[in-house]
Amino acid sequence: MDASNIIRFLNELRANNNKNWFDANRKWYEDVKSDFFEFSKKLIIEVSKFDSRINNLDIKDCTYRINRDIRFSNDKSPYKTHFGTFICPKGKKSGFGGYYFHIEPQGGDYLGNHLMAVGAYCPEKDELESIRTEIYDNPEKFIHALKQAKGFTFDESAKLKKNPKSYPADFKYIEYLKYKNYCIEKVLSEKDLQDPNLLEILLDNYKSAHAFNEIINKSIEYIKENA
Repeated sequence: MDASNIIRFLNELRANNNKNWFDANRKWYEDVKSDFFEFSKKLIIEVSKFDSRINNLDIKDCTYRINRDIRFSNDKSPYKTHFGTFICPKGKKSGFGGYYFHIEPQGGDYLGNHLMAVGAYCPEKDELESIRTEIYDNPEKFIHALKQAKGFTFDESAKLKKNPKSYPADFKYIEYLKYKNYCIEKVLSEKDLQDPNLLEILLDNYKSAHAFNEIINKSIEYIKENA
């Protein structure tokens, strides 16, 4: 994957986020999209080798349109200025936790960095409670899974200010029950993206966080199966 070319395209798009520029550079877009998708296809195949929940996924199940939904946004810029791949059981709209890969030049208005992430973003209320209950019932297993995911940190963007009422305030790991997103992440540099071993780097990291993701998905699966 030519990460430098993808980054150049996204920087130019951010500076010229309008239909006229996009139409004039559509061939460039199609080239970088194809490059990113081909890399993502390899990523899907390799992730499925260590996570048995990942199967029968097509590239469209894991990637996103570049067009923004601007119907309810004050920002009417028509295009996203990032590329992302989310590999999770039954596809990106399933609600399950998974493995995310994101390319966005530093300073972008979405996440603002290149990164990899593992887990579930915005789980439903019952699913969120199921995750918290699993952590409370099996805290050492959860902590061990977190320690295995070396270098990952929790997404701090959505967190309760107070302790959740359903659990004792003196619970040793009460801070881990405050999260609304059970997602851990690691920022990637432009140098990382240009590494010829990028695929292996991502896979090694995703494998290290597999136990964490499995805890999240078992908790979500319990709710989906008993709905």
